[in-house]
Amino acid sequence: MCLGRGVPNVDAMTTYPPMVAPTPPWSAAPATPGSGTIGTLWVLRIVSAIQAVLLVSQPVLAGRFLDGDFPSLSTHGNVGIGLMGVAWLVVVAAVLAWRPGRLPAWPVAVAFASAMLLPIQLGMGHARFLAVHLLLGVGLVAAGVALALWAWRPGRARRSYRPAAPRAVPDGGGPYR
Repeated sequence: MCLGRGVPNVDAMTTYPPMVAPTPPWSAAPATPGSGTIGTLWVLRIVSAIQAVLLVSQPVLAGRFLDGDFPSLSTHGNVGIGLMGVAWLVVVAAVLAWRPGRLPAWPVAVAFASAMLLPIQLGMGHARFLAVHLLLGVGLVAAGVALALWAWRPGRARRSYRPAAPRAVPDGGGPYR
C-alpha cells in the first residue's frame, strides 16, 4: 500500500515483475558491459603493435643493405614474408574488435587493404621494381603505424561506437527500447 492510505503501489498492480532476458546457455559467465570490447581490443593492440614494429624495421633493414650490410637484404625479404601472415592476423583481430567488440569498421578496411597490398609489395621488391616498392612501402608503414597508434590510444574501449544490445524485457515481452 502506498503511504498507508489503501492505494496499492505500482509494483503491486503489475501481474508479473519485469524480466531480464535470460543468459544464453553457451555463455559461461554473465556479460559485463564492455568486456567484449576490452578483450578484442587487447588482441588488436598486441597484433597491430607487432605488425607496426615489423613494418618500421623494414626501412631500417633496407637502409643497412644500402650502407653495405648485404645480409640485411635477405632479412628484409624474410620479414616481408612474415608480415604477410601477421597482416592477416591483424585483419582477424580488427573484425573481432568491430563485430563483437563494437568498435568502428574502418580498422577492418585498413587491415584488409594492407593484407591485400603486402603480396604486391613483396612481388615488386623481388622484381626490383623499386619505384612502386618504395612508395607502397611508405604507405604500408604509415597505415600500420596509424592503426597501432589508434588501437593503443587511452580510453579506446570505453568509447565504443555502437550501443550494447538491450537486455531488459518489459512486461509485454517485446523488445525494450
